[in-house]
Amino acid sequence: MEIRVPLERFLASRNWVAHTLITYHCDAVFDPAVQALLDRQQTERDEVLSAIARGLDELPSIPDIRTIPGSRFKRELKPFQLRDLARMLALSHGANFSVPGAGKTTVAYACYEAERLRHRVERLLVVAPISAFDAWTNEAIACMSPAPVVSRLDIRPRLRCEVLLVNYHRVAARYQQIAEWVSARPCHVILDEAHRIKRGRTGEWGTACLDLAYLGVRRDILTGTPAPQHPTDFIALMDFLWPHQATRILPPGVHQATPSSDTMLQISARLAPLFVRTRKDELGLDKPMLRVERVKMKPVQAQIYDAIRTRMRTELAASARDRVAFSEMKDVVVYLLEAATNPALLASAISGGVAAPTTWPPSPVPLGTALAERVINYGRYEMPRKFEKLAAMVADNASRGRKTLVWSNFVTNLQELSARVLLPFQPALIYGAIPTEEEDADFVTRESELRRFRDDPACKVLLANPAAMSEGVSLHESCHDAIYLERNFNAGQYLQSLDRIHRLGLPPGVETRITFLVSSDTIDEIVDQRVGAKAERLSQMLRDPNLVTMALPDEEAYGEWVDAEDLESLFAHLGRPVP
Repeated sequence: MEIRVPLERFLASRNWVAHTLITYHCDAVFDPAVQALLDRQQTERDEVLSAIARGLDELPSIPDIRTIPGSRFKRELKPFQLRDLARMLALSHGANFSVPGAGKTTVAYACYEAERLRHRVERLLVVAPISAFDAWTNEAIACMSPAPVVSRLDIRPRLRCEVLLVNYHRVAARYQQIAEWVSARPCHVILDEAHRIKRGRTGEWGTACLDLAYLGVRRDILTGTPAPQHPTDFIALMDFLWPHQATRILPPGVHQATPSSDTMLQISARLAPLFVRTRKDELGLDKPMLRVERVKMKPVQAQIYDAIRTRMRTELAASARDRVAFSEMKDVVVYLLEAATNPALLASAISGGVAAPTTWPPSPVPLGTALAERVINYGRYEMPRKFEKLAAMVADNASRGRKTLVWSNFVTNLQELSARVLLPFQPALIYGAIPTEEEDADFVTRESELRRFRDDPACKVLLANPAAMSEGVSLHESCHDAIYLERNFNAGQYLQSLDRIHRLGLPPGVETRITFLVSSDTIDEIVDQRVGAKAERLSQMLRDPNLVTMALPDEEAYGEWVDAEDLESLFAHLGRPVP
């Protein structure tokens, strides 16, 4: 009997296949190509286990890639980039966890060119957020001469395409076509901002990328925040690099809800030989000035916030569903974040005056009450103090010739700031609904807004949503001030966004200022504590204290984006014991 299945599907299920063959006493003869891949996986298993056993060896010496006959690489690498390249090339597959702005794309192109010169690969697939496509296109020209043909996946890959760029959504939607391109010739596969596959086979993106792993001759991952929420985020990343080996690489304690310090040390020791990381302090940058600006809410806002907090506490106590799912508690988090920043945001959750069915969580404010009327008409009573503080800071920066990057998770906030509060500063605006040039938009695009902010002297402020722009965008040449109107529990998104204006290439002596607006006695303070704790845990695994410095701007006062510990802090804020 002959069975035909896609190669990567077979390899993904090889443990089940082996068990079945043994159970039914079957002899199997594999296609030579399949047997070669099985042999290669065994070799890779031995390699990764050997690397973990050895620990960090002395760095191998490598020749200047620019001097190798036939090399197209022309950019001079900085010492830390040479170090990272040497360690990457010492392994069949590798991880670059350097901070954003350290030149991971440059090192990746150097690694690809070195592997091409070894006749190991002939083409490169890059899976990345759309916001990173320009960097991959521009860096190809800056790093190599002649530059390889770089194309974005359209109807089909262009005929002469050597470097194919695909976003995470399309790698799942167009998997078969991409898999055929990768399989046609020896291919190097890179995941940029690889933390996006942390859900592994429970997510569509993770499943597609883990399947592609079997087809790539070389695999690398790039991300400055590999496990921003919890150490289990490493599992999918390791299984992409070394299929079926994550359970051998990571210690059993990785699954602990709150990993012990011993577990953190074990994770760090086992991962250390398998990744490279350039820390922020190696870039030669002046340290940014981080500060928390505490804001006291105005009377109506304070009344609304306290009422919502009390309502959530009371409803939680009365509910028969105290053990609510995380996904449902996220709504409570959003209610509190909205109330702490701009209560007008809550109006959309009051169901337009129609009583909602009995559900958890309840609407933030009871329908038909005076409080509901105040939420719906909040703008008539007062302007949020955060808005006033933000407007004053932007105006002060503008008077000094400085541009300001403003972050908010709520699109309605961005729209109101753009249309009214910050209108005199001709703001640029980027959030999810603003199309990219890849989508053939005829009017405003994310790229056109970035160009206007960078190049138009009259445009003094960029309003952005971290979900749309926390990755792959460099603004350090034109902007040195960032203000966070609010943050949520998503530590990875936050840590990525910090580096849009503080990265390699920033001239010495330039003052970079990052300000966090925090409403006193609200969930803002809980978020600040939790993001700091997550950054500290990641810094232990990566042995990088800079992460803690960047995450804890006030050392005295102090998705998948709500975890169990976040939930404990939330219950404490509501004044309820943990269910």
